[in-house]
Amino acid sequence: MSRQRSRWAAESAGILASLLVVLPLFFVVVNSFKDKAGAAAMSLALPKKWYFLDNYSEMIDAGGVLTGLKNSAIVTFITVAALVILSSMTAFTLQRKNTRMSGLLYLLVLLGLMIPLQIIPAYFVTYYLHVQTYLAAIVMLVVTNFSFGTFLYTGFFKSIPREIDESAIMDGVGPYGLFFSIIFPLLRPVTVTLIIIAFMGVWNDFGITIYFLNSPRNFTVTLTIFNFLGTYSSDWNLIFANVVLVSAPVVLVYLLLQRHIIDGMTAGSVKG
Repeated sequence: MSRQRSRWAAESAGILASLLVVLPLFFVVVNSFKDKAGAAAMSLALPKKWYFLDNYSEMIDAGGVLTGLKNSAIVTFITVAALVILSSMTAFTLQRKNTRMSGLLYLLVLLGLMIPLQIIPAYFVTYYLHVQTYLAAIVMLVVTNFSFGTFLYTGFFKSIPREIDESAIMDGVGPYGLFFSIIFPLLRPVTVTLIIIAFMGVWNDFGITIYFLNSPRNFTVTLTIFNFLGTYSSDWNLIFANVVLVSAPVVLVYLLLQRHIIDGMTAGSVKG
C-alpha cells in the first residue's frame, strides 16, 4: 500500500510539473487564434471567435516571415555544418594526442562552457575586421557552441579503439583519409545529437543575431517578431502566431529525434 501511495504521489508531482510546460504552450497557441483585443488581454480563456487562418496569413504576409525563414535556413545550415566539422576534428586531435599540451588545450576549450560570450567586445572585433552580417553571426554562433560540441565528441572518441587508427595508418591512409573515411562514419550517434541540439539553439537564437543581423532584410525568423511591435501598440495576436510558427519546427524535430539525443549524450560515457 505504501509503495502504491508513493507511486501516486510521484505521478501527481509529475503531472503538476508538466503544467509548467503545458500551460505556456497552451497560452501562446490559444492567443494566436484571437483578435487583437482578445490577445492583448493575455488570458487563458478560449477565444469567442477563432481566427484560424486570418492571423497566420496576415502574419506571414506583413511580417517578412518568408524572408526570415530563408535567412534562418542559411544561418542554421552553415553554422551546424561548420560546428560538426570543426568540433569533431578538434576533439579527435585532442583526444588522440595524449600529451600535456593537448590536455591544456582541452581545458581551455572547456572554459567556453563556463565563460559567457561578451557580445559587445565581440561585435566591435568583427566590425574592425570587416566581418559583418551573416558571416559575423555564423562565426559567433559557431564559437558559442564549439566547446559543447568538442566536449561531446571527446567523450565519444574514448569508446573508439586506437587500434583502428593504427591499422589504417599501417595501410597507408593519410590523416584526413583516416578521419573522414574511417572515423567520422563511426560518429553518427553523437553527430546526430549535436546536429539536433545545435539546430534548436541556432534556430531559436535571439541574443547574437539581434546584434549582427539588425536589418529587416537580414532578420532570421526569430527576429521577425519585431515587425509586430510598435512604440504605442503591439499586435499580440500576430506575435503569438509568429511564436507558434517559429517554435513548430524545433518542437517537431525534438519530438521525432529525442531518442537520438539521449543515445548520443550517453554514448561513449562508458569505455568498452
